[in-house]
Amino acid sequence: MKIFLVIPTLKQGGAERVMSELANQFAQKDNLKVHLVLLAKSNDFYKVDDTVIIHRLGFENKSKLNKIFSELATFKNLRKLLKTHKPDAVLSFMEKYNSFTILAAAFLGLQVFVSDRSNPLKKVPQTTETLRKFTYKYATGIIAQTQFAKDVLAAKTKNKNIRVIPNPVKEIQNYPDIAKEKLILNVGRLVPEKGQKYLIEAFSKINEKADWRVVILGDGPLRSELEEQVNALGLSNQVLLLGAVNNVDEWLAKASIFVFPSISEGFPNALAEAMSAGLPCVSFDCKTGPRDLIENYKNGILVEEKNVEELANSLQKLIDDPILRLRLGTQAIVIKEHLSSDKIAKCFYEFMMK
Repeated sequence: MKIFLVIPTLKQGGAERVMSELANQFAQKDNLKVHLVLLAKSNDFYKVDDTVIIHRLGFENKSKLNKIFSELATFKNLRKLLKTHKPDAVLSFMEKYNSFTILAAAFLGLQVFVSDRSNPLKKVPQTTETLRKFTYKYATGIIAQTQFAKDVLAAKTKNKNIRVIPNPVKEIQNYPDIAKEKLILNVGRLVPEKGQKYLIEAFSKINEKADWRVVILGDGPLRSELEEQVNALGLSNQVLLLGAVNNVDEWLAKASIFVFPSISEGFPNALAEAMSAGLPCVSFDCKTGPRDLIENYKNGILVEEKNVEELANSLQKLIDDPILRLRLGTQAIVIKEHLSSDKIAKCFYEFMMK
């Protein structure tokens, strides 16, 4: 049997990580030959198994004219590949390229599955939205990352075969020799949708916080604005913006609480990673993601989106109650079994190859 996986590149990113993990898991099946189609020119960040056959179609966007000719050549080459190999299933990631793949496979009698990898309410170019509305109904099936995404896609595309399959969580390295500190951690790009400003404001409202610190890992355009907020609230010694780091797992080991104040997500990977590290997590209940992972006060705490007072109260409870922190963290760590790469790959495989 043969499966084709289609994605623009394997550069660093959430969709690329998941696709590479699926390729590696599928490659372990004796009866399955895995082909990975990379549409655009780019250096690879993620590695795939040596048995995976990689097709590099070389799309480039050097100028408007070059882009048009390159798109046509890439489309022609993708269709030729699909026609020649006749895979048992095709899986494509990301909105624009999903429509591209569906059209390239038209009238070839192939089973084509697609998956959007961002917030279903995210505004996309009108051309992409129109193509999605026209093409997705012809997909054999659609994979949504969350229940909310499934509901939105069902309404938009009228496709009846939509399955919710979450992202696999990456393996977190354990550091048993690192002691827990009075540290509240956040990991995410410094952009409005990640909501770090709400965390900073909530922390300013906490009582008896002198021994606690907030550490925010990540870079982005809001850095100077967030630093100004920290200084204005007199928290420069307690709220640290450390930028992008390579040792996130070590910080997860040090932290005692994880806060996820995002107001917009596709799938909350950073939250899943913190939970799989056994941290008690407080998250805004934004429309897509957190509620698929957290059962309130069972394995984490959900807070009304943008409700700073409630976020501060929840943080205060966790700071004051180490037993609550331990109970939530012990339940949270179970997520790594539910979201393991092999289990998620099995869900994809059973949906596509049934």
